[in-house]
Amino acid sequence: MNNIDLIEEGIANKSLYTEALYKRPESLSKYLPYDEYIKDHGIYLLKNGQLGAIFKAELIEHEPMVSSKIVDMVKGLKSWFSLPSNYTLQVLFDQSHISNLDKRWNELSDSYNGHEVSEKLFLEKLSDLKKRKPFERSLYISIKKNDVKKSYNPLNFFMKGEALLFDETKSFIKEMREFNSELKDFMANSKIELERLKGKDLVKFLRKEFNPKTFYKRDFAPFNTEYSISNQVMFSSLNLNFDSIKREGVKSRVISLKMAPNYAYPGGMANFLKLDFAYKISICFSFPEKDKVKRFYDIKEFLLDKASSASGKRQLSEIREAQDKLAHEDRVIYMTFNLIIDGETDEELEEKERKIANIFNNDLECEVITETDIGLGLYLNSLPLNYSPETDISAARFVRILRSDAIKFLPIFDSFNGLRNPLQIYESREKSLVPFNLLENETANHTVVIADSGSGKSAFIIDCVQAMKRLNPEPLIFAIEKKASHKIIGKYFDADMTIFEPNADIPFSPFRGIYDEAKISFLVQLLKRGIKLTSPSFNLESEHTSAITKALKLAYRNAKSHHGLKFENDELVVSKECGDVEITIDGFIAELSGLTSLAEFEKLESQIEEVLNKLRPFYGDGQYAKYFRTSSNIRSQRDTRYFIYDLDALDSDPILQELMTMSVIEEIRQVIKLPENKGRGGFVIIEELGMLGRTNDAASSFIIDAAETFRKLGVFLIGLTPRPQNYFEIDAGKAMWQVADNYVFLKMNSDNVEYLKEKSSLLDEANSEIIKSLQTIKDQYAEVFYMNKNKTSQGAFRYFQTKYDKWLSPTNLSDMKKVDDAFSKFKDDKWKALDYLAENDNV
Repeated sequence: MNNIDLIEEGIANKSLYTEALYKRPESLSKYLPYDEYIKDHGIYLLKNGQLGAIFKAELIEHEPMVSSKIVDMVKGLKSWFSLPSNYTLQVLFDQSHISNLDKRWNELSDSYNGHEVSEKLFLEKLSDLKKRKPFERSLYISIKKNDVKKSYNPLNFFMKGEALLFDETKSFIKEMREFNSELKDFMANSKIELERLKGKDLVKFLRKEFNPKTFYKRDFAPFNTEYSISNQVMFSSLNLNFDSIKREGVKSRVISLKMAPNYAYPGGMANFLKLDFAYKISICFSFPEKDKVKRFYDIKEFLLDKASSASGKRQLSEIREAQDKLAHEDRVIYMTFNLIIDGETDEELEEKERKIANIFNNDLECEVITETDIGLGLYLNSLPLNYSPETDISAARFVRILRSDAIKFLPIFDSFNGLRNPLQIYESREKSLVPFNLLENETANHTVVIADSGSGKSAFIIDCVQAMKRLNPEPLIFAIEKKASHKIIGKYFDADMTIFEPNADIPFSPFRGIYDEAKISFLVQLLKRGIKLTSPSFNLESEHTSAITKALKLAYRNAKSHHGLKFENDELVVSKECGDVEITIDGFIAELSGLTSLAEFEKLESQIEEVLNKLRPFYGDGQYAKYFRTSSNIRSQRDTRYFIYDLDALDSDPILQELMTMSVIEEIRQVIKLPENKGRGGFVIIEELGMLGRTNDAASSFIIDAAETFRKLGVFLIGLTPRPQNYFEIDAGKAMWQVADNYVFLKMNSDNVEYLKEKSSLLDEANSEIIKSLQTIKDQYAEVFYMNKNKTSQGAFRYFQTKYDKWLSPTNLSDMKKVDDAFSKFKDDKWKALDYLAENDNV
């Protein structure tokens, strides 16, 4: 007996093969099928001469999809099962933890280099997320041509001699072209985007599979195209048993579908996303010949035709129903369905197995088997391109299923995967990473936020806007709010804070800013509006307007002539300090009083006197004088990039509320247009749209105008309210809803959701149910649902506060007092105060 005969006899002897494999598990690599990756064609050449290809499929975010869309998407995968009978199809869904050593964490931490506060908060967020062990999910589609006789076998070059080399090569090229043509048809007809998996990516997948603990420490070895793929994937020995494979202390367990469920439905596979551990779903399909299928059903029908039992009659009915579907272009497929889990102990595996069985039994209404005899074989069968229809016979785990039902078993669903450019990172409700960024839309990014009081909306938006500070140049933030939600975070960004308290000095004046025609025009409108609000019956004439305009210009000219001058030792000298020119209300009134000395205003003495009388509340000891008087502690608008305006105390006075709203809006315009702020971009946050009043024309006009003019400068509006009615009843709210590009929802009661659904086509049956399900759990997380205007991106995620986040946006008086006490304790050393609060938090 020669050497070749001995090898063939050894391979044919199953017991000899099995014994050798189990005694020397490192030899497993010799029995893996992978040989070569043909880069130019994206095709794998296997050791037995067969051809194969692997695709990575784009998963579908299932949550926001309405039921009809899910059905259509699943039906759209019918083409996957149109492969010829000499092909096999493998579907492998992989849910795995993202390792702390994964290079993506470093890429995220290095993604932006902005403000030190935002950088520190972001790194703390990443550290928290690593501890939560988020998931990543992938779907691999393997297609293999099984007709070995027509396939290329490199041994033929040596066994048949050089004379046949040309014919073998020609035959191989023909087979590869035919196979590639089939693959292109497969990709073109697929409703899900597919991408060819390259050789290096397959090697990476297999290395991670066989070396779960040392993969990230040893993944430096490159993929060698001159070396067999099977010999490049194992770093250490394996422990093999009939029921499992153990690698680096991690043991597998295989759970198989015993029989097809009585009722399969589109979207049912999304139930597995609820599992809070890593697993794989392996589904192998083969395509029997039509004649073979027909014989099977004919025999079954013949045997059951005379059955009298209820079970026999039911089976006969099912057979005839299947035959009817086959007559209408359906197809019978052999399906082997396995779910693979890993664990370090049997107790861990048993706990996972119970959770899986619960889904099968309760959600899918079918039975499963825990594999104790052929677990290893089924595990190896699940590897890409390692399935062969012959194994179905020995394993006896395949089920006959119609194509119309098989498509319902495809695990094509994923959780919300977030947006493209991650200024922030959150976690989905199914534990995948969610990159997030309110600047994701290409043209505009105005945002509306709706949530119940106490849902965490202010804390979440503060997290969004402080994350903006990671950008360079540092963006501008303007917060028009109530109860100083931004007070603490503002300290860390050296914010300019204005609190309009009745008995406090106001570090704000509508007169500050850069003077040009637009500034003068605003002040004219502000003073006229003040007169109209305090004296509704007074009719302003053009003469009154002319007098106000002239007095403002004279006041500015006078202020400019004295700019940079000050008294030293009773001498007027040029000051070295040079700030912006600013007029005062008193300077304006003085010029208005003296206008009659000008020839053009000599005859307007009575009209000027009327204006002076009507402006009495705004200067001297008038009711609103301090809000128009320059304060000694006003900072230059050029000194900061964060502005906070707390209008809470103005609720009781609609007149002052509207005038100060106008003033704040004008200041925002002024700051944005400063030369040093060119290209910065930013956000204007209106914390409570209701505070702008139902008839605040200034606010609604500002929103409509700013939606377009600010967009060109990269500055966007964010409106918040706990009452959805504010977006449909208040002028400012209507304007905000109209211009919005992003919509953010947190916890809301069902009535409010139904109100929104009635008022806007934005909400449908799917996303409205998601919004109703959102939860805010105190000291744990707030659930958020995001969508853009076109609904091309939408999904739910969880906002977790780090130990620092909570104390940067305290939401109640008790926490605010703790923060104030900490700042007093450390004499305003903000970092020591923050560390102290975080370390002494009892939660």
